[in-house]
Amino acid sequence: MDSYEINNKTCAVVGINDEVTKVIELEDDFFVNKNSFSVMEDSCQYYGSSCDGRIKGTKMILGSSYKVPIIIEESNEIIFFPTESPYSDKCIWISLNNIESYEKSNGFTKVKFGEGKEIVVKMSVGAFEMQVLRANRLGSMLKKRIDNKNN
Repeated sequence: MDSYEINNKTCAVVGINDEVTKVIELEDDFFVNKNSFSVMEDSCQYYGSSCDGRIKGTKMILGSSYKVPIIIEESNEIIFFPTESPYSDKCIWISLNNIESYEKSNGFTKVKFGEGKEIVVKMSVGAFEMQVLRANRLGSMLKKRIDNKNN
């Protein structure tokens, strides 16, 4: 597959190398012939922005600057966060909304999604939890801004 747009069934975008990414959806897994950042970029562009623009916006909202979560699509609150530098070929992007649970696994973190899908990411549970909290904070702050604007 040469292109892919993230949707609400996407659980993770797993960088394999600079030419291949594994996409894990609730009902299917498959490979895309692009690196993980390019998959994220294509998805952001599909929804009317750029990945760098989303990263810059998140940095302004959260005041964070490293491994920031991004909102892929606002109306469905599709939020992803990276497990390492978003520009790394090995970066894994995790869907906040599809996480059912996570736990320590041999010093790393096992993430469980719906439909029995799971993945082990090379980060501590504490670091993973920090990413989850930042992604939740981003969603909460965006929702608050939208609510304030509508009132």
